[in-house]
Amino acid sequence: MYETVLAPTDGSDGSDTALAHAIDLADKYDATLHTQYVVESSPAFGDTLDDDAEEDIYGSLFDAGERAVADVTERGEEAGLEVESSVVRGVPHEEILDCIDENDVDIVVMATSGRTGTSRELIGSVAERVVRSSPVPVVTVNVGDE
Repeated sequence: MYETVLAPTDGSDGSDTALAHAIDLADKYDATLHTQYVVESSPAFGDTLDDDAEEDIYGSLFDAGERAVADVTERGEEAGLEVESSVVRGVPHEEILDCIDENDVDIVVMATSGRTGTSRELIGSVAERVVRSSPVPVVTVNVGDE
């Protein structure tokens, strides 16, 4: 039924909670686990940054993304799963939807919120936008007020 399970991550405890469900689902269906971390583009910069400026601004965010997907990869492989990962820059819900199409994802498992404070509202709205626009089922994991 499911050959590819997508577990978007932001490296938060909430994403970690959703990941446990994604791993369980992928294991049950002998599916590939795909994880993605999206470094949100800042509209303030547009496409005007040269490579050095882009590295200065986004480098640490990409590093955080690499750490997050490495953790997901490790956990998935420990469960005996094949894992694919990506770190991309863009608008989070749009990149997740692109990932669904580009990787023939069959189901998405994601947290309803990840980070706290202002970014909590952002992450919650990402899940909502993915649910509203996804061509495949989306399982949302309510992580409450962690």
